[in-house]
Amino acid sequence: MNKKRLFVGLFIIVFLGCIFIGGCGGQKATTPSPSTNGVSEKASGEVVELNFATWHHPNYPLNTGVWEPFCQEVEEKTEGRVKIYFHPGSVLVKGDETYDAVITGTIDMGFTLQSYTTGRFPLTSILEFPFMFTSSKQVCLTVAELLKTNAAFQKEYGDVIPVWVGATDTSMMISTKKVNTVEDFKGLRIRTPGVIQNDVCDALGIVPISMPYAEVYDAIQRGVVDGTFGPQCSILEHNFHEVAHELLQFELYVTPLFVSLNKASWERISPEDQAIITEIMDGLPEKIGNQYDSRLEADKLIWEENGLIMYSLPEEEMQKIHTLLKPLEEQWLSEMEEKGIPAREVHAEIKRLAEKYKQ
Repeated sequence: MNKKRLFVGLFIIVFLGCIFIGGCGGQKATTPSPSTNGVSEKASGEVVELNFATWHHPNYPLNTGVWEPFCQEVEEKTEGRVKIYFHPGSVLVKGDETYDAVITGTIDMGFTLQSYTTGRFPLTSILEFPFMFTSSKQVCLTVAELLKTNAAFQKEYGDVIPVWVGATDTSMMISTKKVNTVEDFKGLRIRTPGVIQNDVCDALGIVPISMPYAEVYDAIQRGVVDGTFGPQCSILEHNFHEVAHELLQFELYVTPLFVSLNKASWERISPEDQAIITEIMDGLPEKIGNQYDSRLEADKLIWEENGLIMYSLPEEEMQKIHTLLKPLEEQWLSEMEEKGIPAREVHAEIKRLAEKYKQ
């Protein structure tokens, strides 16, 4: 009888134990998969995983020199609480679809050009005005301060968290024909990146041609265009030195770029880790500006080896260009002001900061 009671007692204990364990099993925490929509609920001890997309190929200098180290630094300084998965080569989204993908949360972070989203960044387009800057570092530091101090400029990026906003090194015109005077511009067929540069072409007598940058190499080779405007860093990137050898350096404009972060994704990160990441982001303008500018010195050696002829216009010809282009500045500012955009205020502040950071 005692053995029977002992057996029944053990059975009841085991049975109740199973019920208790089964009931608690439904509350077991799970490890989140990498986020693609930025809506996971913040939880204590959660590892926040973010996807960062760019169209540049994996070995692009900015990827290897800045963005991959950035992702590693974030993970290390947050002690693994925030992990950023870097996806180059348009594997997640195309370059011209990146900004909308960040806003909707399709991706958490993305690198793109403001010019891919026509009309959304009118104040940023002021950075493209002729002869505003002389280096990438200058414009990157200018924009970094503008983002911290100017409410109108901040509002332009109000739909996202701006991780970094800046620009490439200054532009050039690479072509198959040499220009010695302002008159020599007339009739040249040059690929241009946007509206501002189209107006510049009209003022100089150039025929502006719009096409994707990826098509320019073949277009020059086939004689469809005589050359292209673009940042100096793009020459080797797109192998333009193989099809054109005349490089006119005259710092006409810079090409704005930025990396944005989905707001909901940012909110998943704890305030403590947000502070850590913000400190890392604060170092990006100088780091990226130096990356673009220092790269040019190495590139120029390769240009020389490939017979690329670098030249500048005489001072008197440059003065003629400034005279021709000056009215355009007033035209662009007036058009924005008529739309209720505080362009003059921002333009004046950009010029002040550009002078402050001029090297």
